[in-house]
Amino acid sequence: MRRLIIIILLCPLSMLVFPQQQRPQLEYYPHAKIHAEAAPAEVDYELGLGALQKVKNRWRLKHSERIKGVLERRTWQVTEGYTAEEAYQWYAQQLEATAELIYQCQGRSCGRSAKWADLIFEQRVLYGHDEGQHYGVWRIQQQEALYTVVLYAVDRSSQRHYIHLDMLQH
Repeated sequence: MRRLIIIILLCPLSMLVFPQQQRPQLEYYPHAKIHAEAAPAEVDYELGLGALQKVKNRWRLKHSERIKGVLERRTWQVTEGYTAEEAYQWYAQQLEATAELIYQCQGRSCGRSAKWADLIFEQRVLYGHDEGQHYGVWRIQQQEALYTVVLYAVDRSSQRHYIHLDMLQH
């Protein structure tokens, strides 16, 4: 029993949560630096499949679904000279090869950027110009596992741009 515990403790957390042979691999955008990341965690995730809108004084997603699974979350700041849209397209092109696009919006059709930042992603740094936002949801079936990838990009003032990725295994 001790050997098993030692072996598990020596394995990186990501290997325990997402075995490397199954987890979808995305090449990270080369013109960005990590701003924030969260350790994989079990969550009850509300997946946005429609714009954020105000209904009876409350902000809600027009369409959504609940998913229980393990969430990996990362936010990058795009380096100067590149835009959030370029970073978004970098990931979208990779996902097109292996994933099914479930929902996508851009600009004001997504709703308010501030609400995506605060209510959905809980990352204030993602607050930006409503017309400079891009949001997409993809599904990937790999072997026995199903993954949902959520990508959000936004342009802020002062030439700051961010890209956010949620990967949920369920």
